[in-house]
Amino acid sequence: MAKKKTIKKTNRRKGNYRVALFVQDMGSYGEQAVQAIAHYAKTSGNWRVDMATFGEVSLQDVAARQVDGVIFGQWDPLAPLLAAIDAGGMPALDISGKGLTDVPPARVTPDDRRVGAVAAEHFIGRGFHHFSYYGLPEEFDTRWEIARREGYCAAVENRGYQCDWFRGTAKTWQELHDDAHLEALRKWLKRLRRPNAILCCTDAFCYEILRVARECGILVPDELAVCGVDNRLWICTLASPTITSIPLDGAQAGSRGAELLAGMMAGEAAPSKPVLIAPLEIVQRESTDFFAFQDSDVVATLQYIRDNAHRPFSVDDILDAVPVSRRSIEIRFKEATGQTLQTAIWRSHLEKATQLLWESRLPMLAVSRHAGFRSSAVFNVMFRKQHGITPTEFRRRAKRPIR
Repeated sequence: MAKKKTIKKTNRRKGNYRVALFVQDMGSYGEQAVQAIAHYAKTSGNWRVDMATFGEVSLQDVAARQVDGVIFGQWDPLAPLLAAIDAGGMPALDISGKGLTDVPPARVTPDDRRVGAVAAEHFIGRGFHHFSYYGLPEEFDTRWEIARREGYCAAVENRGYQCDWFRGTAKTWQELHDDAHLEALRKWLKRLRRPNAILCCTDAFCYEILRVARECGILVPDELAVCGVDNRLWICTLASPTITSIPLDGAQAGSRGAELLAGMMAGEAAPSKPVLIAPLEIVQRESTDFFAFQDSDVVATLQYIRDNAHRPFSVDDILDAVPVSRRSIEIRFKEATGQTLQTAIWRSHLEKATQLLWESRLPMLAVSRHAGFRSSAVFNVMFRKQHGITPTEFRRRAKRPIR
């Protein structure tokens, strides 16, 4: 034992660390986070990450301080792991994104209240006055889901609207797919005031809404506009209509989490509060492709802007298509949407570029061209102004191949 302690002290003086990774089913967010941690480990040159899933590290190793730090995501059973972390007394980081516990000294998690607010802003910008939320029953008491609902409802209510919320009676995940739950969901959808804007806590819940709405003869997005969270491409793009979704920034969570753990292993204090990671830009698809404004000229203008986002166009082009005076439409458009025509044009190009960065492997020059920008230089400047990062960095965080 004395020899092991000596070796451990030497490794620490040299800045070499053994990190235990406990993760199981991660989903796209968790995979992005772990990829970012792996990148950090390789580039730092002094991290060795051992995975519990493959038996490289055990709870006994953690409890006996045979590791210098622990990173965990979804792990079942969790209680023995937390007990081992407590016994070992070393730095630990929760990257699950689910707020599993307050026990670890550090937690990096999506800003789920902001996720809800982003959805509200998207719907309000499309003229909706009726809003709803489809999430987990109160029985589940799940932090991330509660935060998304609270963020959505608060943003809606701050604008003077009300937010309905489907409260199912299921007590287990399996019961969420039972006939009783789905029948309650059907009745809820049928009684909603329309057009209605619904935020679902995950993309999978969106997919279920679309299926039930079809069975009920409810049109999406004309009567129900639906937005999800996670941007699971296999769900969002296979759905009919395709699903608008808010991507979580797993890459940024992993990078920030690795930096925090490195600091804690070097003796720095752990953060006193969870580190919140803002979501990436919403990816707009068919499930919210509807404008609920009463002014038909404003709707026609928005439809023209949407339909032509793939090519360069100007306010004069809009006026050729919408027979109304420039002064009139500029005033009415600003009153209805809160933005100028030129701002709406730029946003349409940026939204198209965001979708292409997620769903295509086009090189940046082609993304710029297919999103209606006249030059790649203008594209880069406008994208950085909107997102705070370059298109290349955005794609890296989204983990789309750059070719």
